[in-house]
Formats: sequence, structure tokens, C-alpha cells
Amino acid sequence: MGPGPLPQPFEQESDLTSLGIVAALPAEAGSLTNQPMTAGSLVRLPGNKIIRLAGIGGKLARTAAVELVAAGATALLSWGSAGALDKELLPGSLLLPKSIISSDQTIFPVDSAWHERLCHLLKEHLVFHTRPLAESPIVLSSPAEKRGFYQQCGAIAVDMESASVAEVAKEAKISFVAIRAIADPSDMTIPKSALTALDEHGRVQPLKLLRELVRRPAEIFLLIRTRNHFRSALTTLSTVAQLAGDNLLAF
Repeated sequence: MGPGPLPQPFEQESDLTSLGIVAALPAEAGSLTNQPMTAGSLVRLPGNKIIRLAGIGGKLARTAAVELVAAGATALLSWGSAGALDKELLPGSLLLPKSIISSDQTIFPVDSAWHERLCHLLKEHLVFHTRPLAESPIVLSSPAEKRGFYQQCGAIAVDMESASVAEVAKEAKISFVAIRAIADPSDMTIPKSALTALDEHGRVQPLKLLRELVRRPAEIFLLIRTRNHFRSALTTLSTVAQLAGDNLLAF
């Protein structure tokens, strides 16, 4: 997450009139809009929202966030799925973290007023968790990796993009919040076939997936479980989107 020059389109830090949303995966973006999106695409949505399909990882998320700021975003939202570190979190659990812990242990607080509005909007409809979300530069694919990471950082869950989006928001002096839903619980192993078959933009490459399953046919059961858990996360994200309507800033 190296520093880079950022445009400063607005001077007022509290101006939340244009929301830039970073989503890593096509399915995550699809929980917000039915409009077709391709890797790297930027789409304007009702409610003065702009969504950018970033791809997987901090570097791509940073690029997406910088482009959103350049396009006029005056607040940034990290939107998508996450992996559980705390065993109490189940697939579909909603995360509204109060802070993000980067891989170098920098702590990025979210915008407190915006966070409070979201909590007020959702509290009658969904259970959510507000403990910190941490960044990992790699996918934590096994329970042992997740346990070790949990002991190291103490965060409730992990993703690969939110810290980069938070960093750009801080540099641009605009507000930031993360909304994430759990796709894999802490005791789940993510099958190697799933990781190998995804490209950096989150697209499944069918031939690669088939080859991996031929090598490890037993992973088909883990793959089905992974798919079902991811669907639970998407259901939660879609519910949040429906409750918020066109106003994820929750004014």
C-alpha cells in the first residue's frame, strides 16, 4: 500500500454527497446493482453512488479507491465479504467494524457519525458486529492460519482490501466505512481448487477448476460448502442494500 498522489476534489471533510464503493468481486458488486460490470469498470448508480469493481487484494483496491476519488467521490465504502477469525461469526454474519487494522498494524478508524447512522438504520433488522477488521496480504485458507492471525492481531475478521481503501480515504481527507459479511467461518478450510481457479479479478476459470478437481476430487464437497457460505454473505449484503435503498450514507 505505497503512498501515491491523490486528487483533492473537495475541501470539506464532512461532505458526503458522493459515495464511492469499492467491491473486489463481481458477485459482491452484484449485490448492489444488476448493471453489468467488468474488471476495472466504474459504474454510476442511483443515489449519487459510484461503484468500482476492483479485483482481489490491496493493490487493486487502492487503485480503485484512487480512481473513485478522482471521479468525485467524497466518501469511500469498502463493500464485500470477509473471513471470520472469531469462532462466533457464522456465514452471513454482518460486520460494521469501527476500525481497520492494516498489515503493518496501522489503525484506521471509520467515520464515527456515518457508522452510527448505519448502525441505527440496521439494528432493528440485522445483528451486526463492530469489532475491528484486519487486513491480510494473502488468503487465510486454513483454520490454523486463521487462529494464528487472530492471536496476532485480535481482530474479529479479515479481508484483503478494506485497509487500502481506508488509507486512500485518509490521504484524500474524506470519510470511510466498511460493510462486510462473513463468507468463510474460522473453522473452514478454503479448497485449493477454488483459490487456483480464481483470477485476480475474482472470475472463475472453468478449465482450471476442472483440472484442480480432477487432481483433488474430494474437494468437490468443500467447494460446495464454500459456494453456499459465500451465498450467505451475498444474501446479507443484498439485505443491507435493500434496507438502505439508494442511501448507504444513511442520512
